[in-house]
Amino acid sequence: VEIEQERVKSAGAWIIHPYSDFRFYWDLIMLLLMVGNLIILPVGITFFKEENSPPWIVFNVLSDTFFLLDLVLNFRTGIVVEEGAEILLAPRAIRTRYLRTWFLVDLISSIPVDYIFLVVELEPRLDAEVYKTARALRIVRFTKILSLLRLLRLSRL
Repeated sequence: VEIEQERVKSAGAWIIHPYSDFRFYWDLIMLLLMVGNLIILPVGITFFKEENSPPWIVFNVLSDTFFLLDLVLNFRTGIVVEEGAEILLAPRAIRTRYLRTWFLVDLISSIPVDYIFLVVELEPRLDAEVYKTARALRIVRFTKILSLLRLLRLSRL
């Protein structure tokens, strides 16, 4: 444990060990947020005509914020290679590996649709359809649920 702590300290500023308590709780929050989105997003898009109500906007803006923060944190979190045999902590290796794996999924699913719609005014008749289509991009997030569950399980072995 002490050797890993020293590796994290020597890896550079703001490197997060993938099995740290912080990363465990962060992944748990992200998993709960994804499950919440998994339930709320399809129901909201399908059944509610007024998706611009304050509670809906607050939930979506908070959700966008957390997913954008997760995108940034993933560039600073070590990567488990080969089922825990090795952990990459070098910033360049983390960045390269992340860009080649989950970055595109995270980027597409983290587009801050609600921030954009709060700033940009569209025609009312186009607004609803464009908004629903843009929000549907978030479905890509759900591909990460299994990966997060695996990481949570591994971090508590």
